[in-house]
Amino acid sequence: MNVISRIRFPCTSETSSLYMRCNEGATINFCTEQKVELTRNGVLSLNTYFNSFYENFYAKYTKLSSLYYLLTLEGDFQVSLYREQYEREKRELIYTHKFDKCDPSEPIKVSLPDSWQSQDAGRAYLEITCLSERGCFTEGVVATEQPKIREVSLAIITCTFKKEVYIKNTVKTILQDDFLQDRKFKVFVVDNGRTLKPDEFGDSRVQLISNRNVGGAGGFTRGLIQALQEGVYTHFLFMDDDIELESESLYRLFPLYEYANQDFAISGSMLDLYKKHILYEAGALLCAKSLHRDGDYGNDPFAIVSLNNKLNLNNSYVTNNLLLEDNPDYGAFWFFSFSKTVVEEIGLPMPFFIKGDDIEFGLRITERLSKRIVAFPSIAVWHEPFYAKNPIWVSYYKFRNLLITHSIRGSLKYLDAVKFLTKGLIQGIFLFDYNSAEMIIKGLEDYMQGPALVKSTDAETLHAKILEHSKIHKNQTVTSYSSTHNLPQKNLSIENKNQPILKIILGLMTLNGHLVPNFLLSKDDVFYWIGSDSADRWFKVFAKKRVVISREGNNSVEQNEMSRSIGLGILIRWFKIVIKSRTKWSSVSSEWRNAFNHFSSTEFWKDYLKLNEQI
Repeated sequence: MNVISRIRFPCTSETSSLYMRCNEGATINFCTEQKVELTRNGVLSLNTYFNSFYENFYAKYTKLSSLYYLLTLEGDFQVSLYREQYEREKRELIYTHKFDKCDPSEPIKVSLPDSWQSQDAGRAYLEITCLSERGCFTEGVVATEQPKIREVSLAIITCTFKKEVYIKNTVKTILQDDFLQDRKFKVFVVDNGRTLKPDEFGDSRVQLISNRNVGGAGGFTRGLIQALQEGVYTHFLFMDDDIELESESLYRLFPLYEYANQDFAISGSMLDLYKKHILYEAGALLCAKSLHRDGDYGNDPFAIVSLNNKLNLNNSYVTNNLLLEDNPDYGAFWFFSFSKTVVEEIGLPMPFFIKGDDIEFGLRITERLSKRIVAFPSIAVWHEPFYAKNPIWVSYYKFRNLLITHSIRGSLKYLDAVKFLTKGLIQGIFLFDYNSAEMIIKGLEDYMQGPALVKSTDAETLHAKILEHSKIHKNQTVTSYSSTHNLPQKNLSIENKNQPILKIILGLMTLNGHLVPNFLLSKDDVFYWIGSDSADRWFKVFAKKRVVISREGNNSVEQNEMSRSIGLGILIRWFKIVIKSRTKWSSVSSEWRNAFNHFSSTEFWKDYLKLNEQI
């Protein structure tokens, strides 16, 4: 018997609806020995995100042909197997049977009908009803008797920078999973902060690698080079440090690759760490390349579309949306797996430090290799949502690296780049966020240096300068609060859409108040809200001297004060740089494109990471 996936128990009541649903006659025991205790007519439903079996994905991407459930029960039960499909209101009963006097020592077998491989395949799940006075469910798996097509060995590469608690918990979760013990894997922990010690892990399956602070791209690539040198791994997994890991997501990679009918990468979905039932992203699109199925997102070369964004997974019918498979351009590196063949064909990631390294790497897989990146439902991690954090310096890497990515692909025209960079810069000026505007200027300036920027500048030194430059204007301060209860809250009575058109026009004409005389400016602070579902509009800040910005899930607020000299000075400098860049745009783009093969090579990376000096 080979186990394909397991029925998982929730660790806490907060996430229980993602795993199991119980009526009043069934109770989940959250103790060490996890089980569901039932009384007569108690129902355990696995109509959930993690414990559904997504038939159409396994039918499409594997050579599996015969599957069954194996359930450990005690008591009398009726076991029913249901199927749901995309945009169908009714569920289909595809199997039901009564099992009397179930004994935990003899698990019962429920075969999946052959229809799971047909065009009618969808999302299958069990409902278990207790028919005796008392009953108990303790374990369940989806299994097959088919021999594996290939053996899989996995190098798990995680990069960390001073997030010791997160990384230790992640490694502990992996090592304590009993089902992973007979799998071939090794965890490579790349410590960019150099704050961890080897004896903090103490397991032969974990290797700690001290590394220079060359960002996530450098950390992942350092681990990848080490894993490649060992020469025993068929697949690799990039995984962020600041996640909460469901180890079943890791386990399910093995059978998917063991029975795969083609070579594909797997993009693990991101669940919102603060709203754990919300699916934040299941693969993503780079907007300049693609149209989302729900509409045209225009030609913004710097915008990202998160697929299946903000789905409430507590709603089982919403979960059916995942059956309609998207074609992601890339998968983020919070959980992204790929084969050794991919590395051999496309090389290593680009030296982007952070932001955009996963985009560029994914585009190589989908465009150059024409291989699929698959966001398998139920393979996911919890990650801090991006609406809750906004370190200013990140903008530098975002815009610079996307400019490089477009140069490699030859997909970005000068006027399009200037148009959308200018839009972001003006947005910063309008909110008195001058440091963010500076990051856009610096990003374009450094991009225009061409590949010489990477060849001649030490990554750690450059990052230190970027951090310093992101705080150059002192009109911006950040105040932290010990509790979210002390934070200002969004005034729901204010609807920006009702603002008069005159205010919008005046805001555009006066740089949102920068050209308005002092006596017309209000001294009252204006509160500006950025949330997961909505954000205030820029014209709310019109004719104010100071804006207080609060982000959902963030225990701090930003306070930005208007400065005419800074705002106008940034705008004047921007136009000078734009004009200067015009004549060099084509040649710089060609330089980046020509340097790509070198930057993604092992020889470059060994020099970049100073590995040759360690020999």
